[in-house]
Amino acid sequence: MFLLSLQSRFYLGDVGNGAAMKLVVNMIMGSMMTSFAEGLLLSEKVGLDPSVVVEVISQGAISAPMFSLKGPAMVQSKYPTAFPLKHQQKDMRLALGLAESVSQSTPIAAAANELYKVAKSHGLSDSDFSAVIEALKVKLKD
Repeated sequence: MFLLSLQSRFYLGDVGNGAAMKLVVNMIMGSMMTSFAEGLLLSEKVGLDPSVVVEVISQGAISAPMFSLKGPAMVQSKYPTAFPLKHQQKDMRLALGLAESVSQSTPIAAAANELYKVAKSHGLSDSDFSAVIEALKVKLKD
């Protein structure tokens, strides 16, 4: 099975490994987004400007295109859909199932998945997966 990523090609071995790779990558992406959302909310609570936090992150060791692309809109509570939250949560659920099938512990992904489920329960299924920050805002009010 080959997986195309921009201009690179990767041989992944047996049939089904491409699907497994997609789930692993999306599990990491979903977990990263929930952590990023937590950081933005914490920065605001301690008096930092979340927009500046996005800029600092974009220039540091944890720079990732996802943070630079999604961060400014998240700070404004806008979530133009590129990857629907419902699909992110589905991939998280499937990745957790994959991990369970090989007895791999995934506590961080499991916690992130719960936040995506909360976001879905608040009507954000069709919003971009970055709208998961809204689930954290709800949890802060509880």
